[in-house]
Amino acid sequence: MMTEQLTARDRLLEVIRILQEYTDEKTMMTIHDIHGLFPEHVKVGIGAVRDDVQSLENSTAFPVVAVQQKNGLLKSYYYDGRLFKIHELRLLMDAISAAKFIPRRDTNQLLMKIRKLTSQSLAKQLTNELVVAEESPQGAVEIISTVQSLHEAIHDQRMVAFQYGRYGTDLQFHLSNDGNDYFVKPLGLVWNNDRYYLVAHFSREDEIRQYRVDRMRTVRVLEERFVADPYFDLKTYTSGMFHMFGGDMISLEAKFHDKLINVVIDRFGLKANIVDQQNGTFLLKSQVAMSDGLVRWLFRWGGEVKVLHPSQLAQRMKQEAEKMYEQYR
Repeated sequence: MMTEQLTARDRLLEVIRILQEYTDEKTMMTIHDIHGLFPEHVKVGIGAVRDDVQSLENSTAFPVVAVQQKNGLLKSYYYDGRLFKIHELRLLMDAISAAKFIPRRDTNQLLMKIRKLTSQSLAKQLTNELVVAEESPQGAVEIISTVQSLHEAIHDQRMVAFQYGRYGTDLQFHLSNDGNDYFVKPLGLVWNNDRYYLVAHFSREDEIRQYRVDRMRTVRVLEERFVADPYFDLKTYTSGMFHMFGGDMISLEAKFHDKLINVVIDRFGLKANIVDQQNGTFLLKSQVAMSDGLVRWLFRWGGEVKVLHPSQLAQRMKQEAEKMYEQYR
C-alpha cells in the first residue's frame, strides 16, 4: 500500500477527529494511543502528533484536557467541548422515539445522528431505545418537512395554503372543502396529545382555528405576507382548550372526587383554583373553552365529577349521560 504524507493541517484535523470520536472524561488517550489510530497508509511521526495535541491543549478554540495520574507517567487526554451531556442526549432520543408522527425510518436515522454527538464509548450507553406502548394507529405521516415549512412561515409572517381532510369509515382519507385550498395566516404551532396543531387565522371566516398538521396536505408557503396581531398570545389562547377544541370561554365550576386530584392538577396545574370540601370532594373553578373536548374530558370520569356551573354545560352533561343510558338500556 502506498504511503501518504499528510499536510500539517490535515494531520491536525485528524487529531481533532480522533479526540472527538474516541475520548471523553472516562475514556482518555495517551499520545501513543492517538498516534495508533491514524490510518496505516498515512505517514506521520509521533512527535508531530504530540505537538498537535499540545497546541490544542493550549488553545481555547478546541478544549482538550490533559490528565497525569502520577509524576513520571504519561499524560492522557480527552475532548471536553461537547455541547450535550449523556443524559441530555438520552432525553432527545426518548422524545424522538415517542413522537408518533416521525416515520420509523427517520427515527432510526435521527437516533444514529444523536449518538454521533458523543464519543464511541458513551454512545454505547445510548443503544437501548425507548419502548412506545402505543404505536400510531394510522401509521406515521410524512410531516417533518411540513412542520419546518410552517415554522418558517410563522417566523416570516407569510400566508399558507393547504388542503385539509380526515379519515372516513371506509378507512380512506377524504379532503374537506371539496378539495379546495384553505388560506390562513399561521400564528403558531402547538404540541398537544402527541400531535402537532397549527393555530391560524382563517381569512375567509375571519376567525382563529386549529388544524391537525397530520391532516394537512400539499402545504405551501406563499409569498404574500401578513401583519400579526401584537396582542395575540398563543399560550393564553390554548390554555383553556381541551384536546385543541376551541369555543366560547366559560366559568367552569365542578365538584370532583378526591381521588381525581392528580388528574385535575395534571390538566390545570398547581395554581388552579381548587378548594377542599372536607367531605371526600373538592371544587374546581377555571376559565375554559366550552367545547366537545371539554364535555368528553369531564365525561371520562363518570359519576366522580359533577358540573355545578354554568347551567348550559351541566345540561349538556345530562344529555350525554342520557344518550349513554339509552345505548345500554
